[in-house]
Amino acid sequence: MLKKLLSVALASLSLAAVADVSVSGLFTDHAVLAKSEKTPVFGKADAGEAVTVSIAGQKGNAIAGADGKWRVNLDLSKVGEGPFELVIKGKNTITVQDVLVGEVWLCSGQSNMGFQLRSEERAKQLIEESANPKIRLFQLRIHASVKPEEDVAGSWRIVAPDNVGSFTAVGYLFGKYVQAELGCPMGLINNAWGGSAVEGWVTRDFLKGNDALVEWSDKTYNNFIAYDGNVKAYLEQFKAWLKSCNLEAPTDNAPPANAQWKDNQAIYSWNKYGPAIVWFRKKITLPESFTKNGGRLNFYQHGANVAFFLDGKEIAHSTPEGEIKGSSIASIQFKPGDIAAGEHELSIRYWCLYDGFATSRLLYNLPGEIPLNRGYESTVIPIKLTDEQLAARPKRPGLRPDENKIPEIIYNALINPLKPYRLSGCVWYQGCSNASRPTQYPTAIQGLIKEWRRDFESDFPFYYCQLANYLAKDNDPNHQGWADIRLGQEGALAMPKTGQAILIDCGESGDIHPIDKITPSKRLAAVALAKTYGKNIPYSGPVFKSKSIEGDKLRIAFDFVEGGLEARSLPETYFVKKSKGQTAPLVRNSPASELEGFALAGQDGKWYWADAKIDGETVVVWSDKVPAPVSVRYAYQSNPTCNLYNKAGFPAAPFSK
Repeated sequence: MLKKLLSVALASLSLAAVADVSVSGLFTDHAVLAKSEKTPVFGKADAGEAVTVSIAGQKGNAIAGADGKWRVNLDLSKVGEGPFELVIKGKNTITVQDVLVGEVWLCSGQSNMGFQLRSEERAKQLIEESANPKIRLFQLRIHASVKPEEDVAGSWRIVAPDNVGSFTAVGYLFGKYVQAELGCPMGLINNAWGGSAVEGWVTRDFLKGNDALVEWSDKTYNNFIAYDGNVKAYLEQFKAWLKSCNLEAPTDNAPPANAQWKDNQAIYSWNKYGPAIVWFRKKITLPESFTKNGGRLNFYQHGANVAFFLDGKEIAHSTPEGEIKGSSIASIQFKPGDIAAGEHELSIRYWCLYDGFATSRLLYNLPGEIPLNRGYESTVIPIKLTDEQLAARPKRPGLRPDENKIPEIIYNALINPLKPYRLSGCVWYQGCSNASRPTQYPTAIQGLIKEWRRDFESDFPFYYCQLANYLAKDNDPNHQGWADIRLGQEGALAMPKTGQAILIDCGESGDIHPIDKITPSKRLAAVALAKTYGKNIPYSGPVFKSKSIEGDKLRIAFDFVEGGLEARSLPETYFVKKSKGQTAPLVRNSPASELEGFALAGQDGKWYWADAKIDGETVVVWSDKVPAPVSVRYAYQSNPTCNLYNKAGFPAAPFSK
């Protein structure tokens, strides 16, 4: 009887829990709601449950649908800034405190948007001066999902020195500069994911319009979905093949005593000796602090069965799944006193039945790094297999596809649960991961903008960062490199209410993550202030308008001249890695020219560096090697040397016309 009563009581509690109205995880204390005529508040309740939402004297009602979802649209266009209480009433009451009404911007993209403020070159001062009760931050948990998710976990934070350092530098600084000009509350939502491809941020339905992109997207998505099943099938086939060859994985903790060793060997890829057991060994030195405090040895490899030994004792080994998927082998934690300081012998045993393996490094979590891919002795013990056995060897799946490059699964986790939260706009910094497929980018980015605007029921502005200059300087004007993806990014400009921040002058050749994030942020803010908020300020550098042939010269006209064109002085050095103070001498391609970075081509399509000069609001370009010019380029390389600006201080955009 007691058991039955307990069951009834538990069931009643469960029903009561279901009956409670809930609100999206975006509506927490310190939230910022967009000042608009249609600002949604949404959540879940029992089907048919009546829900009332009120804030600042505005009230709305809704009835939860059959799926339990409810939504109230509030007119907040005429209310003040707050702070207010947001009250949601159903069978229970939820009160959200300290809610402001103002602007809300989504900060999205890949690692340069995810780049944290604490790593910016002026981070100390920026963080110390950050406290501002009118700026609020919301950070999403970065993950992917095959199925659309419906809610987010997180909370709004009032910007302060103890939390802003971990937030996106570009996103925060953009919000800071816009808020300083407007004076109103600013909410910033960050969901940037390093290394993500643009296709991950949009559903496959919105990638149509480019056959090559659709084919790539479908293949990539299907391979990802089928991957675990393919691995399982392969492992079964591989096990059967081993049995047919009478092969067993090695268990030795040392090579044969009579092994012949070669000195100064590197570990990278195995494709020379055929099936074999390969041993590498070297002496490593662990510091006293490792013994005193303990430490961690991190191993990474892929492509072969491998085991690691320290002084002849196995400390880590791979699994068949790990060999295929390229996952970390081990992260071995040593407690204080577990291992003596000083010299040890590290040995690595590979069982190579396929071509190709790699080990990147051995790193311990104390100052210093032990290089793991060079400086070894090695020995090879061949495994004899017949041609028939080798032919019967099953094909191994490739490495596991990166989640952040798979179409639509980022969208499912990081966009779908945000909708339909009212956004004032989006700032976007992404493109590196799509550099190898630049012609597909316009379709993808336009699809993204269309889908996001549909989802958030708003034709909100979308402003992006053109990729900054990066990679080694190249003196061949026929090598375009990243220039193509920059033009691909401009596909966004075909959509209304879009704009770009030109960053061709603030990158670093040796770092894909430039530490100057103030310049991108200020340029994005200028675009937003001018195009969204109606401020009469310059916001763009010169952009190609037209060209005309004048004998052996080309004349280029520009939009956004903004008071005139100017040739900035070129420095004697350029940054390789600014954070480490690394520079390199700047060698000019057109040393006698007023303007650097222009190239011309004739009918043969071969490019030559050209001289160029400013003539009023135009630029005249010529080259002795191109007597009959047809086409012109500017700053059309991965890391061009270029110096055309307008008088407002904005650099000219790269082009090829």
